[in-house]
Amino acid sequence: SPDAVSTINGWVNTNTNGKIPTIVDAIPASMVMYLINAIYFKGAWTYQFDKSQTQPAPFQLNDGGEATVQMMHRGAAPARFYTGDGFRAADLAYGGDAYSMTILLPDAGESVDSLAARLSPDVWDAMASGFSQDSAEVQLPRFRLTYKLTLNDVLKALGMGVAFEGGAADLSGIAGSPGDLFISEVKHKTFLDVNEEGTEAAAVTSVGVGIVCACGPPVFRVDRPFLFAIRERLSGTILFIGKITNPAA
Repeated sequence: SPDAVSTINGWVNTNTNGKIPTIVDAIPASMVMYLINAIYFKGAWTYQFDKSQTQPAPFQLNDGGEATVQMMHRGAAPARFYTGDGFRAADLAYGGDAYSMTILLPDAGESVDSLAARLSPDVWDAMASGFSQDSAEVQLPRFRLTYKLTLNDVLKALGMGVAFEGGAADLSGIAGSPGDLFISEVKHKTFLDVNEEGTEAAAVTSVGVGIVCACGPPVFRVDRPFLFAIRERLSGTILFIGKITNPAA
């Protein structure tokens, strides 16, 4: 039914708290059904950034250029830190510490794409279990992003090609006989807002760690492309994961 467009989009809008208002533009006559899921996350930092300290700062880009970003500043406060092979990581807690944002920053001379390519389950697990508690000043760009992608080609490359082939796919567990139904499209949208108070997200960087002075705390400064993940710490479930190459874009 063409009327289902408003029903579907209304559900998506409600379940992402208005951050993703639509997912379907129109329903083709050949469409039998939609399967839709949504996730919404809003977390306040356990130790918030000071809005009065946010100021323009340079951010190195992959092409060697430079962008000006709004750099947030948080005074010395507890956080978890890890040093890996070619990168450093910080784990910043939300609320009561059940959720956190993990930031992975490549060392000087390392690219964020190279780091992403090496981020195997073993590397991730070693980091997640190897964090040590410390107190440090954190400087992180404020950023907001929206992202959308049709996932057909991605899923085909992962081995699901037959599910997209009319006459070959077997979705008879849903309806009809083998070959009657097939997946025509898979669409994904994401919204993410990281600011001084915390993070709001929905989905249907050379970092220097050093001593500023002998009397000051270490500084974790995110001023070039980085990876991030919002995760539930007890189970290890990753809710959102991504790469930020230009927070000002």
